[in-house]
Amino acid sequence: MSLIFVPVSATQLREWATTGRLDGPIDAHAVTPGLLAAFAPVDEEDAERTALLAASVAALGRTGRRLVAVAETTAGSRPGGDDDFGEVLVDALTFAAVTSLFTDDDHVDVAAAAAVARGPLAEAWEQPEVQALVADADLLWYGAAEWPVLVGRPTR
Repeated sequence: MSLIFVPVSATQLREWATTGRLDGPIDAHAVTPGLLAAFAPVDEEDAERTALLAASVAALGRTGRRLVAVAETTAGSRPGGDDDFGEVLVDALTFAAVTSLFTDDDHVDVAAAAAVARGPLAEAWEQPEVQALVADADLLWYGAAEWPVLVGRPTR
């Protein structure tokens, strides 16, 4: 069993939770050999945190909000883009596989980072506004059953 980190919009999260399934191909992030080589995490927990942060920046670039679903999967994934950021593709996921959700606190202003995060993840990651957000604003943990609280939040 491995963890994958799925950047989602509020709409995708609502549909996934209510239908019970997210069909693919699904862009996700995982601890890959490329991510391990690029970031040299000190342990597995640090590697998973790095994959989570990469997924959060991908979500920010796509939706203007850092919202990530963490899922356990036994299904294989395949390379999906920049291996340095652990980008993988997954065919489908059930919502029952979601173990947790992560997003910013309502008081965190992500507007400056979101404005420069569009485009390739490697470029977004290097932006000072994105690095400041990643360094200064911890993502909050939510249980999978708390998804309704997260889909009603506006993006900034």
